Amino acid sequence: MMPVEPLLALGLLFSPVLTVDDPTPISCLSAEEVREAVAENRVMQPVQASRHARAAAPGEVLRIRLCRQGEDYVYVVTTLKRDGRVARVTLEGHSGKVEAIR
Repeated sequence: MMPVEPLLALGLLFSPVLTVDDPTPISCLSAEEVREAVAENRVMQPVQASRHARAAAPGEVLRIRLCRQGEDYVYVVTTLKRDGRVARVTLEGHSGKVEAIR
């Protein structure tokens, strides 16, 4: 009889993968493009996005990027939690609503 772990691994390997990520490719903007989008009020200030991300995944913000996902803007914020784990928070660019935490 096989141990349970290999059976579980095989089950996970061949099971359909469910994902909440949008399959639309993401392309991040340059610093100049970010300033332009903020100035034209298409997105919130990066500091505001940072606050929203820290509320969702408390910790130190390591990186914040503004990206395009299809026609929409999203902030992708990477935080370092107190326990040493890294979290990636995806926010709607204009409202700051949390779309995903990984």
